Amino acid sequence: MEGRDRPAVNGTSVEPALRPARAPVRGRHLATRDRRRGRGWVVTATGLVVLAGVVLVARMLTAPEPRPQPAPTATSDVLGPPPTPPAGPAAFGNLVRNWSFEQDLSGWGVVGPATASREPQGRTSGSSAAVRARGPQPSQVGLALKVVPSARRGSRYVASAWVRSTPPGLKVTLRLVASGGGSSQASHAVVPTLPGDRWRRISVAHTVAADQATLDLQITAADVGPGEAMLIDEVEVRAG
Repeated sequence: MEGRDRPAVNGTSVEPALRPARAPVRGRHLATRDRRRGRGWVVTATGLVVLAGVVLVARMLTAPEPRPQPAPTATSDVLGPPPTPPAGPAAFGNLVRNWSFEQDLSGWGVVGPATASREPQGRTSGSSAAVRARGPQPSQVGLALKVVPSARRGSRYVASAWVRSTPPGLKVTLRLVASGGGSSQASHAVVPTLPGDRWRRISVAHTVAADQATLDLQITAADVGPGEAMLIDEVEVRAG
């Protein structure tokens, strides 16, 4: 047996060559499966990243455009409510500068025994003018304004105003007075006020007869009792 196991070459016995040990077949299969599993995880993760990118781009492309936000409105704070903005012109051509009494009664004069002040709740704006009679007897009270300092002969003007009163039925007169050349001419209209808080419009037209005449506007109410008031708003005087 030993002779067969170790053949002799030239009288010398030769040891059989040692072969490298082979890895068990089961171990090779496990290593291959692990490598495949690792590659599978890499492919899956890459796919998820690509899918998330596609979804994000699609949302960006289909998202609605942001709507412009409205400008913040003024609100009251510890200093009180915001001031009322100054009134602009009623419309092109109105010769009355302080026509809606949003800030005060500047430019206007008081007629008769009365006090005049700015009153909240105008006809369409935030305030109006209130003329309140004072004294022991009913009297004529109102407001007056110098509108045109130098009007030409033949020029025509139309005036209008909105009025109401605390007692209904007061007779309100709207008058345009042109003074010049030592004389004066006037045109007027009279309407009674309406019941409750209803406003009524009154208007009058006048053509100037003198040269370089001054044109004044008067709004008065007759027989106003003590403590009663006439309210005036949106006064206009226009040429033509």
